[in-house]
Order: sequence, then C-alpha cells, then structure tokens
Amino acid sequence: MAANTGWMLDADAWARRTTATARLMQQNDRLADALQRAGEDVIRPGGLTLISAVTNIVETQRVFRAVRFLPVVAARDRRPTVNGLKLFIHEHPHSRYFRYAVMTCAEPVPYTSANPGKLREAIKELSRRVSKWAHEVSTPDKNGQCYDIEVLYRGIEFTRSTAGERDAAAVKRGQASDLSARYGADTVLYHVHANVLYWPKRNIEKLWPKFLQYTEKFMGAHWRDNGRVEKVEEIVKYVSKPADTLAATDDELVWLYRETQRLKICQPMGEFLLWLRELKKQRKKIARVHVGRGDGKLMRVKKGKRGGAEEDAADEDGNVIEGSEADKGDDIGAVREAPKKRERMGAAVPPPNLVIGLSLPQWRHTPWAEPMIMIQNYDPAATFGESGGDIEAWQRHAREWWDDAFAPPPEEALRVARIALDATMSSDDIREAAEAACYIVHTCRPTVCADDEEVAPEELDEETADIVSLFEGATVVRLAPRPPADADEDDEIPFESPLIEARWAKMRADLAASEARWAEWRASADRIAA
Repeated sequence: MAANTGWMLDADAWARRTTATARLMQQNDRLADALQRAGEDVIRPGGLTLISAVTNIVETQRVFRAVRFLPVVAARDRRPTVNGLKLFIHEHPHSRYFRYAVMTCAEPVPYTSANPGKLREAIKELSRRVSKWAHEVSTPDKNGQCYDIEVLYRGIEFTRSTAGERDAAAVKRGQASDLSARYGADTVLYHVHANVLYWPKRNIEKLWPKFLQYTEKFMGAHWRDNGRVEKVEEIVKYVSKPADTLAATDDELVWLYRETQRLKICQPMGEFLLWLRELKKQRKKIARVHVGRGDGKLMRVKKGKRGGAEEDAADEDGNVIEGSEADKGDDIGAVREAPKKRERMGAAVPPPNLVIGLSLPQWRHTPWAEPMIMIQNYDPAATFGESGGDIEAWQRHAREWWDDAFAPPPEEALRVARIALDATMSSDDIREAAEAACYIVHTCRPTVCADDEEVAPEELDEETADIVSLFEGATVVRLAPRPPADADEDDEIPFESPLIEARWAKMRADLAASEARWAEWRASADRIAA
C-alpha cells in the first residue's frame, strides 16, 4: 500500500472520473429511492462511513442490497470479475484461442405485473441451457466424437425497449418484425442475452460448421460467435443499462427487482472458476496496483481480516456492497453488514464506531491516492475503544507514505481538486497547479492526535467551505498544534546526496516560477472580474 499512497492521477482526468462517479451515484439513488417508496427495502440501515486517512474528510455511504440493476451495485459486481478475468487471460498459455459468443432468447419477455415470473424463468432457462451446452461440447457423444471445448464464463444481460421501438430498429436493419401487432406498440419488452467465453482446446476447423449448427439447435436461441476475445469489458457487461432502468416506472422497477432477486447473473465456469477458488483459498483478490502517474497493473493482493469482517470491504474507489446468501459465490470482496456472532446474539444493530478496516489507496477526494478508514455506525461523539489506536496508527502511516511519495500537503491537494472540479480554468492551468503542488513536501509527522476536533460548518472560512461542499456529507477535522521541533531541526527532510540536493534546488525554482505565474493569473482574473 505504501507504494501507492500519494501517487497522482492527471488532475483533469481525475475531475472527469469524479464527475462521472457522482452522476452514477445520482442515477443509483433515484432507482433505490423509487424502490424504497414502493416498499422494497434495498438500503441497509447504518451505512458505512469513510474517513480519509490523510485529508481527514469524513463521508457516509449508503450500503445497498444486491440489486443487480442498481448502477453502483452493477459496477461493483463487475469490477472483481473484470479484473480477475483479465489477469486469468493474461496468464493463461492458450488464451489466444479463447472465443466470445452471444446467445439470445428467441422471444422477448413483456413487462406485466399481472403475470410475474416470466423474466425470471427466461433468465434461469437460458442459464441452464448454457450450462448443459458447456457439458455437451466438452465431453464425447455416443459416437465418441468430442468438440473438446471448455466454457469459462457466462454472464446474463437484458435490454429494455417498447415493441414499437424494436420493430423500428428491425426495419432499419432490413428485417421484418411483428412485435407491435403481437404485444402492442407501447408494451415494454425485455430481451435476455448470455455472453459466453469459451475455449476450443484443439483445432476443430473441419468440425466448425457442424459445431455452429449443433449449438444453434441445442440452445433453441439466436447464437452468434464473435471471434477471439479483444476486450474483457465486452464479455462482462452490466445486467442492464442505467438509461434503460431509469426509464422504468416505480411499479416496473419493483417487478424487475422481484424478477432478478437472488439470481446468479455472473457465473465463472471451468478453469476460470477453479482459478478463482484457489485465490479465495489463499485469501487473495485481484486489484489494480498503481505504479505511478496513473500507470498500473493487475496483481494478486493479500486480504486482511479484522473483527469478523474482511479488510478489503471497499475496492480501489471505496465502493461497498452487500450480497445475499445465495450470492456468496458471485460477490467477490462483499462485506457483510455485521459479524454472524452478533446476529446469533440477537442484537438489533451493531455497536457504534465498528472499525471494519483500511481500504486500498484511492483517488476519492483529490488526484492523489490515499487509503480510507471504514467505520460502521459512525458516531463522532462515541469512543472507538481499542480500535482508536489502530486508526491513529493507520493515519500516521498513511501520512508517512503520502510524504514519501512527494505528495503535497493535504490542504494543497484539496485546493487542486477544487480547481479541477470547478471547470472554469483551462486544462493547462489545472495541470500546472497540480504539478506545482507535487513538489511541496512536509516532514513525516503524525497528523492526528487525541486533541483534534471536528469543525462546525459555520466556523469554516468561505474558501474552505467551498472545498468541503464538493464532497457530499463531508466534514473537516481541526488538527491540534503539534509539539515544536528541535531547535536544530529543519522544516524540510534532510538529504545527504548532492544529486538530490540539486534536484530540490531545481524543484524550488520551478515552484517559484509557477507561483509567479499563478499570482499573475489571479491578478488578471481580478481585473476582469472588476
């Protein structure tokens, strides 16, 4: 983790990513609130609080049940599968032979609250057929003939549109369609697909036409081979596009929730499933480890454990989900709402300030990465007990890693974040401010003490309040004065190497030049405003 804390993303790219994430959360909340209004409890009580280990920003996230079409849940479900499949393909000696196919149900499913269960049955039936097909093409038939093909992954998705829209799309493709006549032009139809990754283990060129015919007949569905795998994201897709579900009414969302509840949407199979099981046995997961300036690579990361909950409850973006008992094999890195021991004891809610663990470094609040401390049932007025020492140690180490990476002071990082999100400056100006901030270094001292306190919003100055307003639900912690340094201690980290001293001299000169340009820009902006 130390190697990643403090690494910087391009500030412009970080702002775009942060804005996109906020938009996804807004879409997610609209759908979740619609389900809550309809009486479906899809939001777990208590939520999860994240405290930035360096910038000390506090925010609370809602924890959602495993509702597969909620955008945030879908994105978080997808990430571990995409990461795992990418590394599996990268390491597999025969991955150049992997192929990707799409199997589509012959008939769409109309939305109707009067006849529930049709979409659910269509998904289950297609999944069963893919599993049976996987068995058939991997084993010899009664004549001893075998295609010798292994299926590695199956993922379900469905599209939503009216019968009239589907007929119009068919006409554009030069095809005939009578869905409007059969269902009514305004009837909403769901069309179920299965994305399948498979591996021919030997050359079946001569058997290929027969294999295609056999598959189409066996599946009883439309079947298309898309060739070799070029992009994992084309195989592991969202179960439904956010734009589709946002167009649904509240009643339709409730129907969709009940039709997909507790179904396995993503299913690793064959060697890929065995590979994931081995990772789980070793208590490892796949995460993108950044090696500087946005570059990174997928690596096996060791999981930790604390208090009955896994330490990796949040991913690189601090995302948290909860899976149902039926989804344990599906949700890699899911977090349970409370240890089972407390459930057996009959406790209604977990105690306050239950420390779950420390997340991987992430670019949540600034373009510089920092880990997040995850706390359940956060109450700033309550004590942390024995876990308080862990939090202080995590914050101290996080700041040391931050400084070792030559990241700027936290307040400077937040200022750059504000500039990037403001979008009133050019990309060059944003990048210049970020690059100047990279070279401001503080000594490696603890940043959190027992005397530190939370600052009330009315006590913040206008500029700080603007920065905090960028992060919904965030608060600011006032740091108590630190003990004075020794008389002979310099404010900067001493370096003995002449090369490093020369490098620092150049950095100071560059910083001075950047600050001069910034002063000129501010003066110009003030004149224009006047």
